[in-house]
Amino acid sequence: MTNNPPATEIASFLLLIPGFFTLYLHPVIFEKGFVVQGIILTGGRGTRLMPLTKNTNKHLIDLCGRPMVYYSLSILASVGITDLTLVTNPEQVNDFDSAITGGFRDQFEQFRIVPQTNKPGIAGSIQMMPEEHRAGPYMVVLGDNIVGGSISDIRDRFLKNPDRAMIVLSKVVSPEAFGVAHIEKGKLLAIEEKPEKARSHWVITGIYFFPTDLFEIASQSKPSRRGEYEVTDILSEYLRQDRLDYHILEPWWIDAGTHKSLAEVKRKICGDGDSEVEETEG
Repeated sequence: MTNNPPATEIASFLLLIPGFFTLYLHPVIFEKGFVVQGIILTGGRGTRLMPLTKNTNKHLIDLCGRPMVYYSLSILASVGITDLTLVTNPEQVNDFDSAITGGFRDQFEQFRIVPQTNKPGIAGSIQMMPEEHRAGPYMVVLGDNIVGGSISDIRDRFLKNPDRAMIVLSKVVSPEAFGVAHIEKGKLLAIEEKPEKARSHWVITGIYFFPTDLFEIASQSKPSRRGEYEVTDILSEYLRQDRLDYHILEPWWIDAGTHKSLAEVKRKICGDGDSEVEETEG
């Protein structure tokens, strides 16, 4: 496979989303030869989308003729990720293996599907990437996140300082349902996971960039009061080390994990793209 293959299914699929104009895929390679590796998280029970998720993983729900996960995979593919690990529930590994096929899957030179056998939560899911395949740096995407445009500018900014982590922020109306970034005078001061009363409307989207020491820091995380390994623990440690940057997302962004947000995604992609998302403003 050449470094600059002509876009086939992924690129044409991205064109369904307003703002996507990527026509060629380029592996993300540092001058020293490092290749950014992608991790996409598709576990969980999808309780917010019941009864749609009674018998299927939410990331495999049909969205305009494709499984939802195709859109989040496209975020990774559009910035040149060719080495990908998909993490999902053990009993659904075969479902994803059957759903992601053909030219779409072939755009990734390395594509592995692994089960999340323990450590619930985002920080736990990240640690499911097999040790023998870890090299880094990394781009992590949550499988229910959909973006209405290119994020190549964010990738480029990360590549200039790959020893620093980066979060992608979007402004929302109801931030209490998300991880919230507290910013004053342009400086990131703190991160809170689903606070009862948020100090800002800037929330952390499900798109992250991490340096090569991601797993060293992730292994230090402990279960929260919810019993999950929280990504905010990873981010807070990078912040403590003064190694965490943020980038404001310009295209629209939707966490398609609720009935309301899923309906909005369908309106934007399959039909009328002028409707607004109540939860998000970014």
